[in-house]
Amino acid sequence: ERKLRKDRRRLGEDDPAIAQAVIFLANLYREQDRLGEAEEKCLEYLEIIGAMEEEGGLRLGTVSMLLGSIYQQQGKLDDALGSHKRALRMFRRVHGDEDTIVATVLVGIGHVLRLKGELDRAMAKYEQAY
Repeated sequence: ERKLRKDRRRLGEDDPAIAQAVIFLANLYREQDRLGEAEEKCLEYLEIIGAMEEEGGLRLGTVSMLLGSIYQQQGKLDDALGSHKRALRMFRRVHGDEDTIVATVLVGIGHVLRLKGELDRAMAKYEQAY
């Protein structure tokens, strides 16, 4: 965190190196089960990268999936569902419906729906993935 603060002063908030350091910290915090901090860093990353990329960017989709997973671990199922749906829109736009990453996101959505007790909708997402 200290190095990141120094780099921000030196490089500026929107530098790609800052974004890379932020997502590195998000993954590290997630591995350490520091989910609140991981969530914060993912949101910060999305803000930085969102200014640099179009809405359909691959990095935005990937981090939206990560954020959805973090929300799911925290029990924030509505937020998890929203993040996974955002990732799905981005990956469909970039890859189309037949790509494996789209199937992976559909399975993630199915898991969240299952946890919410929406079993019919979850099954539909699982079937859509295959």
